Amino acid sequence: MRISTDKIISLLFFILSVFYLYQTYQIQVFSFDEHAPFNAKTFPTFLAYLGMFLSVLYVVLPEKNPSIVNHKVLDYKSSLYLVIITIVYGFVILKAGFFLSTSLFLFFSYYFLGERRWIWMFILSFPLVAIFMYLLHGILDVYLRDPLLKMLGIIG
Repeated sequence: MRISTDKIISLLFFILSVFYLYQTYQIQVFSFDEHAPFNAKTFPTFLAYLGMFLSVLYVVLPEKNPSIVNHKVLDYKSSLYLVIITIVYGFVILKAGFFLSTSLFLFFSYYFLGERRWIWMFILSFPLVAIFMYLLHGILDVYLRDPLLKMLGIIG
């Protein structure tokens, strides 16, 4: 019996979800938030259990149309670039701050995925992250540490 590539990927996704669940239990919660119905651990824990449930479902249920992948036409180079910039993003976000690191991450992601319209790459990275930061800081009162914006005097 041959296991399809999709089932192997689902098993890998299950392992990733289990690891993510383990990491969610490492999240520190304020003492006054510990017994709240929704805190910093709630949504990540839900995502981990949902990922585990869906991956188990995909492994257990039979495939209607097994997918056939032609590995010769897949663009592994772009995928590798995305993995590398994701790792760099993880290391840089605390030093450079959320705004600059996330904007550059999105900008380079668009580039490596084949987008060459610079104006759209800029609009969909820097202003989009600025709007998201405004929603977090201005409306939801969620503080994200950002040394660049603090140095510029935009956030306190």
